[in-house]
Amino acid sequence: MQYLNAIRNKKITVLGLGVTGLGIVRFLLSHNIVPRIVDSRPVPPGAQWLADNEPDCEAVFGPLAEAGLSSADMIIISPGIALYEATVAQAIADGVEVIGDIELFARLNDKPVVAVTGSNGKSTVVTLASQVLSEAGMKVGLGGNIGTAALDLLGQDFDVFVLELSSFQLETTHSLKCASAMILNITEDHMDRYPDFSAYCEAKQRIYQHTDHLVFNAKDENTFNNRQQGVSVALDNADYQLVTHDGESYFAAHGKALLPVSCMKLQGKHNQFNALAVMALLAPFSLPLSAFEQTFSKFMGLAHRCQLVADYHGIKYFNDSKATNVGATVAALESLATSEGKLILIVGGDAKGADLTPLIEPMSKYCKAIYGFGKDGSLFLSLHRNSHLVATLEDAVKQAQAIACNGDCILLAPACASIDMYPNYMARGEEFCRLVEEVTRC
Repeated sequence: MQYLNAIRNKKITVLGLGVTGLGIVRFLLSHNIVPRIVDSRPVPPGAQWLADNEPDCEAVFGPLAEAGLSSADMIIISPGIALYEATVAQAIADGVEVIGDIELFARLNDKPVVAVTGSNGKSTVVTLASQVLSEAGMKVGLGGNIGTAALDLLGQDFDVFVLELSSFQLETTHSLKCASAMILNITEDHMDRYPDFSAYCEAKQRIYQHTDHLVFNAKDENTFNNRQQGVSVALDNADYQLVTHDGESYFAAHGKALLPVSCMKLQGKHNQFNALAVMALLAPFSLPLSAFEQTFSKFMGLAHRCQLVADYHGIKYFNDSKATNVGATVAALESLATSEGKLILIVGGDAKGADLTPLIEPMSKYCKAIYGFGKDGSLFLSLHRNSHLVATLEDAVKQAQAIACNGDCILLAPACASIDMYPNYMARGEEFCRLVEEVTRC
């Protein structure tokens, strides 16, 4: 960790004292680096911990314009704060180096990294990948935008790191070397953060900057790398795809059938794509096929991702609260629709300025009714002929159950962030599960 010695006497500011910022502060302090801490909020989430544990740390809470950011040698910024925020942009113009926690991780790490970004499916793919590597006998550090912060993985006895990375994290990442990396897909999201869709794509593309084995989605040109190299993944017409032999579908690489799709416990075309993505990402590690087969056969999926909550009187209830953007909701609809007019969809929350029109076709094709709630619930009403605005998620669940028939599915796939009504998407999903338990107990 020679790099830490090199910056020990620099004036370092940690900007943002939420979960990530507090983690950065703890990491620096554990290496005898005392940062200055700045947050625009009068009482940020980590303020109490700081007061209790590091009362001598200089902390400036309040308007950033009064924080003197340009006096720093380096700012380590939390991903929730945009680089174009006026005071941050001014600090950059004044020559201050601004990095994020992933960039700091990159400067300290000497182990192989498998990195994944994308609008949807990241958590499932990195979890599957980490479990395959573990099944093959490797010690795996899984983290980044899921579970453990990347910095907290350092110093442990891992053979390889598997990182989920968001566009926000990638904005401030410049030197991350990846053994393998993939952009799963890019659909419109975070349009309240980026000036346009191309800027969002550019942030995602940063994952390929120093990657040895590039993987991209053959059906999504936004994921293509600018160097026109790497391997492609899709359900058909790709390096990693599905093939059929004797009436059975197989996961295949470069035309060679590897494993039967039937070995996979998870259902749905999107999960078949996820499995192919994992196989492509881990190709450089030359793992035995048995590691993939064992993992695919046991993996049950993650909570809040098309999670079957209940099957009651022939009506299935699915929690896909993690569907926080339009692309994720479209994927959920296409995955669950077995016949037309059988889905009852619950949507709403904070749409983040997204274009909702891509929902029109799948809603028309697969949904018998739509229930919108939350801050932007009303924006969905014009997308479907049988749509209803309700005040709460509880109202949506009860009204959806009232019209559901044998064979129907009630699906929470909000296409929106949860921050208008909930602390996070997990809390929203947990409330949905609780409500389903109540209505199916009668």
